[in-house]
Order: sequence, then C-alpha cells, then structure tokens
Amino acid sequence: MKIYRNKTFGSALLVGGTSIGAGMLALPLATGVGGFFSASFLLCTAFAFMLLSVFFLLEATLMSDKVNANLITICKERLGSVGEFVAWVSFLMLLYAVAAAYLSGGGSLIADVLGAGLKTNISPNVGIFIFLAVFGFIVVFETKAVDAINRICMVGLGATFLFLLIFVTPHVDLSHYREGKPQYLWVAVPVVVLSFTSHIIVPSLRSYLSGDVEKLKKALLFGSLIPLVFYLVWEFLIVGLLPLTGEYGLESIGGEAYPVAKLTDALNAILGVPWIAVLVGLFSFFALVTSFFGVALSLYDFLADGFKIKKTIKGRATLLVLMFTPPLLFALFYPSGFVMALGYAGVFVAILYGILPALMVWRGRYKEHKEERFRVFGGRITLTLMLVGSLAIIFFQIAATRGWLPTL
Repeated sequence: MKIYRNKTFGSALLVGGTSIGAGMLALPLATGVGGFFSASFLLCTAFAFMLLSVFFLLEATLMSDKVNANLITICKERLGSVGEFVAWVSFLMLLYAVAAAYLSGGGSLIADVLGAGLKTNISPNVGIFIFLAVFGFIVVFETKAVDAINRICMVGLGATFLFLLIFVTPHVDLSHYREGKPQYLWVAVPVVVLSFTSHIIVPSLRSYLSGDVEKLKKALLFGSLIPLVFYLVWEFLIVGLLPLTGEYGLESIGGEAYPVAKLTDALNAILGVPWIAVLVGLFSFFALVTSFFGVALSLYDFLADGFKIKKTIKGRATLLVLMFTPPLLFALFYPSGFVMALGYAGVFVAILYGILPALMVWRGRYKEHKEERFRVFGGRITLTLMLVGSLAIIFFQIAATRGWLPTL
C-alpha cells in the first residue's frame, strides 16, 4: 500500500499536526533564556511525560464500549457526574485560554506589520480586533472557507519553516549555545507540556483505525515524535541567532508584553536581512492561524453541543459572543497574555490529560476490573507518577503566578 494511503501514517501526521501550533512560537520565548541544552532536556522530558499520558488516555478510551466516545463521555462512564463536570469545565477553559493566546499573538503580529507598512505605531489591541474580525467570522459563518484558508496556511507553514532552516542556519552563533539561565525554565513547564498535547484526537483515531491497538500505538508514538523534532530544530535556530542579554536578547524578548512581534523585530535588527525577518513573521502568522482555526472550530462545536444551541443565524451570533468574549477580554486587559495564557492552558491539560486519564485507568483496572485490550506498563507506580507529575505542572503555574519562581 502506498504510504500516503496508509491510515497509520496519516494518523501519525494528524497527531503531529494537532500538537504543533502556537506553542511552537512560545517555546523559544519561554525556554530559550534557559539555554539550549537545558531547554532541550526539558523538551525531551515533557515529550516522555505527555507520551505516557496519551497512552493512558488510549487505555481509558479502549475501556469504553462506545467506539465514538469522547473525553466527556468516558469520564462520565468511569468517574460519574463529578468527573464529567470537571472534564467539561477544564476543556472549556483550555479552549478559552489557548484562544486568548492566539488572539494576543496574532493581534500583535498584525499590528506590527501594519505599523511597518503605514510607517506609524499601531496599537496591538487594534491588531487583536482585526485578527478576530477576519478569522473569527470565517470560523463561525463559513466552514468551507476555513478548510480552504487552512490548507493554504499549512502549505505556507511548511514552506516558511523549510526556508528558515536552509537560510537561517548559516547565521547561528555557536557561542550562544554555551549561555543560559536554567532557573527560568521552571515557569516554562506548563507551556512546554501544552506544546505536546495531541490528546484531543485520540477518540477519533480509535474509530478511524477500527480500534487496532498496534496501529494506534504506532500512530501515537511516531506522531508525538514529529513535534519533538520540530521544536528542537526551532529552539536550535532561535537560540543560535539571538544573544541571551541585550536589547534584542532572549531575556529581553521573553519579558516583553508582545513577545511574538518583538521576536520578528529582534531578528530583523540582528541579522540586518529584512526578508529573513519577514519569513519568521510569516511562519509565526501561519502557525497562529492554523492553530486558531482548530481551537475556534472545537470551541464552536463544543459550545453548540454543550448549550444545545442550533446553528441558525441567531444561534451563530450567540455562539460568536460566547466563543470570543472571554478570550478577547483576556487578550485586551493582559498585554503580556500570550505566554501566560498558554501557561494556564497547560494547567487544564494537566487536569484533562494527566489526572483524569490516570484516575479513569485506576478505577477501570483496580475497581471495575475491566477486561483490557491494552495496558500501559508500570502498574500503580506509573499511574502514581502521572498523578504527581500532573500536580507538579499545576504547582509550577501557581508558583509562577504568585511570584515564587524566578520570571523574566
């Protein structure tokens, strides 16, 4: 069978594509100041943790007799109405937090580009409204338009990343890889964890691959490796290009209110090659838009189903208000909200895809004694590690918010 027709291969690409998003932009901003090797170690650790969690979710999913059961359904089956409520609220908050980050990042990029073109200062808040007006309305009112624009943006994302890899690598400074302040990496843990989240697609893959456990395991393993490779290469490029300190250093950019736009400006100033900075800007824009479409569509369907809102003209208008009012307010009133929002999203990921799957598996294995087609290794020890690790992720975000950890 030709590889492009192979369902396992296609499923692996779906897993990888679901993970890669705006988190890719946040990684060098949140972890670059920690140093390349320390940041790479954190990335590999988060990859291993999230791979374990996605396998726990697979085990919990296979315990359900309902082939098309989503996370909310399987939480209700194993954990009752309390588990269903926690999953419902956490999923909604996750989507809101990520949408807020995308509005903040996308708005700052649009304001930066417009300001450069018009030779004047454009408020990032204006950019946020433009980003929402264009891409938010497309999501709500024309699904075919979303598909068409998303395909164009995905091609753009791949092309710009390839060009960056080819043309930027000769400009890296090897001395930058010896620098770093690892103490800043603790606050980045929730953002890094979020960047390896592909769990939302597991129930769909179960149906697509007809519940074939071996194919599911391969798809999740190799699909999860895709973002790890992308992130390590991206970290290598950005850390190699930008110094640690100074006006255009990683430490300065990470502390900016709108770090995504500042990253483009810094590369332009340091390289003195405007078209490379344009490539970075385009790559950032494509990463934000493609991720925003996925989150917005998920939020749209989730709210419509959860509140039983029919998709009439009035219903769509109501959904538009429900979808974007909370993230819009967050993006407007928290100027440094890009990395912060992704950090909070990491907390909800820890609850949804760390704590809940571990509890479901524990109950299914040791309370209900479910017959299993697949079991994650390690028994109660591995489950306990998953629970402790998830609680640690939540603690790191709380500690960062309370000022208990060093931040930029």
